[in-house]
Amino acid sequence: MHKARTIGACAGLMPLMSGTPVLNRRWGRILLGAALIAGAFSACETVTTAPPDTRVVGSWRLDKSASDDLDATIAKAMHTAEAKLHHRLARYGYGPDRDATADRDTPPDGPDYSFDTPGDRYGGPGFIGPDFRGLRVRLQQALDPPALLVLEADSDLVTITEDQLPPRDYRLGEDLSRIDEYGTARISATWSHDAFVMKSNYSSPRARRTDTYEVNPATGALTLTQQFDDPTVGRILLHSIYRRG
Repeated sequence: MHKARTIGACAGLMPLMSGTPVLNRRWGRILLGAALIAGAFSACETVTTAPPDTRVVGSWRLDKSASDDLDATIAKAMHTAEAKLHHRLARYGYGPDRDATADRDTPPDGPDYSFDTPGDRYGGPGFIGPDFRGLRVRLQQALDPPALLVLEADSDLVTITEDQLPPRDYRLGEDLSRIDEYGTARISATWSHDAFVMKSNYSSPRARRTDTYEVNPATGALTLTQQFDDPTVGRILLHSIYRRG
């Protein structure tokens, strides 16, 4: 554990009281600043073991009626992103022809070309728009909350089991890489008081995700908060409520 040591700062300031040159004031400020920085690092120290009385450990079942609607949450974010892009393209005389897009004979899981624009008369390439259709599917797969959740904690190790999938181990203070439905992520885990927090940074596309597991002492329910920052649709926030069982 890092502890703030202020002895050096006091020693640097003592010569000021005995009539030594003014130059020592500079060293006094430097040492005092170093002591304050050491105290700040001590206050922000990362927790490396599970709290002894953590409430998140146990078996949990999803209460779908009390949770956010996944499809509606993603649809709202997608609609906002599409509207912003449509407005931006319209300023330059481009934009998807929604009637033509609706009549286009393409399979539901096929590529989305609705925001592509043609090249200019000088031979410049056109704009290749985001594949909103494919992105929607990937976000639904990545953010779909499990129906059954089991959390175990042993010192610096946290094990999470989702539905019938194999358990996944997360060691505090260590980074690990994982490939999921959205892409390849680098994950770090820690405790914030009684909440277990996992942060994921994706390499391609460059997105960020934070999963927080926390129990409400008043209700005894576990809340899984998924915050996903996607470069195309922005931030998506999804809350899933679980009951012991």
